[in-house]
This record gives sequence, C-alpha cells and structure tokens, in this order.
Amino acid sequence: MRKLLNHPLIGRLKKAHKSFCVAANYMAGIPDYDRYVAQQRKYNPNTPVMTRAQFIEYCRIKSGGGCC
Repeated sequence: MRKLLNHPLIGRLKKAHKSFCVAANYMAGIPDYDRYVAQQRKYNPNTPVMTRAQFIEYCRIKSGGGCC
C-alpha cells in the first residue's frame, strides 16, 4: 500500500485536485488564501499578513456584496 501512495501518478493527481479546488473557489468568488500569504511574504515582507477570516471578509467587501 505504501508503495502505491509513493507512485508518481498519485502526486500528479493530488496536484490536479488542488488546482481544481483553487479554480472552483475562484469561480465561486473565494480567492486562495495560501496564495495571498505567499505573495505577501515574497513582495511585502514587512507588512503584516491578514488572518484567513480577515482575508475572506476583505474579499467579500471588495467584491461589493451579493448579486443585487
């Protein structure tokens, strides 16, 4: 069983699953928090990073609310 979990195809499937989840969240209007954190740490290392809850609230406010 352990040998099967280390198969290269499993790694590719995990990566494809992650990519699919990120794309589905974008379509639903939910940006990727992990991507935000990585970008903040790379380009703005002295700026504090928002918590996940703050980030989601910020994105909701920025989008202008609901459909109406």
